[in-house]
Amino acid sequence: MNKFELMLLFMAGRMQYLSHQNAEFMALLHNRQFVIQLQTFDAATVRYFSIKNRRIRSHGQMHPKPDFVLSFKDADYAVKTLSKANPMAFMKGMQAGDIKMEGDFGLLMWFNNAAKYLQPDVPRPVRQAVKWVKAKRQALA
Repeated sequence: MNKFELMLLFMAGRMQYLSHQNAEFMALLHNRQFVIQLQTFDAATVRYFSIKNRRIRSHGQMHPKPDFVLSFKDADYAVKTLSKANPMAFMKGMQAGDIKMEGDFGLLMWFNNAAKYLQPDVPRPVRQAVKWVKAKRQALA
């Protein structure tokens, strides 16, 4: 299992959790029905997310008729781009031909809005410890 597959599994679990626990995320699902598929160009890694009746289902395979497909040149590039959660990274990737999109482009906006909620809240002491470790690591390099 590569990092992209793990990221997609995490996204699926996080979206399912948020669909029951976060009112703002639930509002994004209200009266929506569509399928978004994320994959690599060669489809070696692929997962689709089906949104219907405020529920999210995820499957590690291709959907026969997704409403929107977001394809990345490879798994490592997908992880780097999605981790940034920056619309400009997507624009650069599309301009360079490293990201391709098919289908209802309005769902890209939905995905960008949903992505804001996918990062888990990390307690402040943990964030501070991570920052300290990174600083130490850089000092040793």
